[in-house]
Amino acid sequence: MVLFLIIAFLPNHVTSEEVESQDTRVLLDVNVMDSTCLDEESCTSWRPNNLIEYFGADWCEPCIEVEEEIRSIDSNQSVIIQHHPSNSDQTFFIQSKMKFENQYRLLFIPSIVVNGESLLTGSSQALEINQVLENQNQTFSGISDISYMNGTLYWNASDGYNLNIWKLENTMHEFENYSHPNLATSLLSFKSENKSANISEWLENWDGRLVFMLEDIGPAKLISASTLPSGNYDFNSDDSKYSEELRNEKLNPSTIAIITGLIMLAILLPALIMFQGLRKLEPEDKPEEEE
Repeated sequence: MVLFLIIAFLPNHVTSEEVESQDTRVLLDVNVMDSTCLDEESCTSWRPNNLIEYFGADWCEPCIEVEEEIRSIDSNQSVIIQHHPSNSDQTFFIQSKMKFENQYRLLFIPSIVVNGESLLTGSSQALEINQVLENQNQTFSGISDISYMNGTLYWNASDGYNLNIWKLENTMHEFENYSHPNLATSLLSFKSENKSANISEWLENWDGRLVFMLEDIGPAKLISASTLPSGNYDFNSDDSKYSEELRNEKLNPSTIAIITGLIMLAILLPALIMFQGLRKLEPEDKPEEEE
């Protein structure tokens, strides 16, 4: 009862300035460049229709079926990045783990993120990837052009963001007799306003694909894209959000006094009840006998 009163006296709204809603979109644009054009005099990038980021593991048996489904996707229309965020894999990549845990705040393997916002998690949901791609209407923008010439990468992109460059390589599965054609093995990150960087040593003796992602800093807000999501779990829930709001809330002195008094009452209440019980157990005073 006392705890209920304490909660009841807490203000229902934050008394400080209202927080304006912010755009939680992190991924702004995607470009791709294949190693087959690096030997040419000038190599330019192209923009895919969709970006598919698949988080799997070689020890994950359900992932095999998911990877078969992903291999059927046209890689000239949708670019695929395969991440191995589990340190139990020989091909574990720490940057993939950071993306899995920090940017997308994922919990399960396998998981698929489409265009930085649509989530498919679990093997049964991941098999819906082709259907999800048909319903995508994402419009990428922010990168004007990217070119590679004489060992130097040049780009024109919106200022104030990160240009993250993922190096993908064809890598054999640790246990099965097939390869991962687009496994993330390395990452470079530049400020978008830098406009150029020499990456010749990074690309030495390399064969594969580069994926350029123009991104903002911070966690992405993911939305379940499955037709049959497993439960109503909020993948973006932050258990500390409510407590943080309470910590930032400015309570007026009278409210603080009331809460403090109720807390003290809650602390002393067991002792008062015990004292009252002891009083009831004491024998009543007998009247004095007349002489």
